[in-house]
Amino acid sequence: MRKPRKSAALGAAECARRTGLTVRALRVYERHGLIEPKRTAKGWRCYGREELRRLNVIVTLKSFGMTLAQIRTLLATQPPPLARVLRLQLQACRARKDAADKALGLVQTALASIESGGTLSLEELCDLTRSMEMGNQHAITRELINERITPEEERAVLTWMTTRSADEMKAMQEYGVAVRTLFRSLQDLREKQIDPAAPEAQALIVKWNELALRCGLRNFMAMLLEWNPAVAQKWLDVGERALSRSMSSAGAAPDEGLWGYFGAAQAASAWSQELTQITEQAARLVARKASPSSAPAKALAARLARICAHHALGEPVVYARWARAMQFRRSADVNAKQQAAWAFLTDALQAA
Repeated sequence: MRKPRKSAALGAAECARRTGLTVRALRVYERHGLIEPKRTAKGWRCYGREELRRLNVIVTLKSFGMTLAQIRTLLATQPPPLARVLRLQLQACRARKDAADKALGLVQTALASIESGGTLSLEELCDLTRSMEMGNQHAITRELINERITPEEERAVLTWMTTRSADEMKAMQEYGVAVRTLFRSLQDLREKQIDPAAPEAQALIVKWNELALRCGLRNFMAMLLEWNPAVAQKWLDVGERALSRSMSSAGAAPDEGLWGYFGAAQAASAWSQELTQITEQAARLVARKASPSSAPAKALAARLARICAHHALGEPVVYARWARAMQFRRSADVNAKQQAAWAFLTDALQAA
């Protein structure tokens, strides 16, 4: 005899983490009357099976282009049964091909459980909602690619990616999934107006660095930008805009300020402060036309290596190549100066 599943509920942060939504989105849905989470004795919102079922319906209907007002009317007049919503999810997942493979399995299992008279656990409901949210992310990315990148440029990027190893591409996929969770936390801090230099924000920057190092992000991006700077910059811009748009609540404009907050938090990190001094000295050596193999250059390279080791930034040459390639974000004058400084440091490291 099967044991009855225990009744349980999730707090707002845990619900957001496990469903792939944001706390901000949960608040928007509540404000629009789409969900009404229960409250604990201390007034904390909690999300149980019913709330998660409604969230699954909301995300599914959003993926089909319905507005929050239309969804509210539908939920108020004739709420669709979960089995019907799951069938809609099946259609959406099949249309998204590769991104839908995992979602199809989840939805089919859930549908079988519902139609056999069973109920879905909190974990299953979270997985269903996450599967639709990730599908929406792919749809957003495709829309932006169509808007900003020509078919020839897309083919060129994809052709370049076929030259990379399977392990590299798998690591980039891992990074893409993990960075969404990290950026949701950054978004929460930004909405609370937490200073980018505050310990909470800096702890997330440390986590981002650990993720970037584990997945080989800096080396991959440096190679991509060195291959074709113009096309690579457009490709990275699409990725950033897609992540930014997916972090925006329904009905809100894409929150481009999230990347500014991330950049400010990076700039406030301990290693960025130290590296600023290094690049300023490198720029002065460049202005004096010093050789990268000169004693001052080698001393500077040694300091850079110590900073990378102390802050776990990975191989100094990889970091220098990545930092040089990423200067396209800056104004033309700063870009040229910083690129020259980082190119000098790269040569100095290799000479040392």
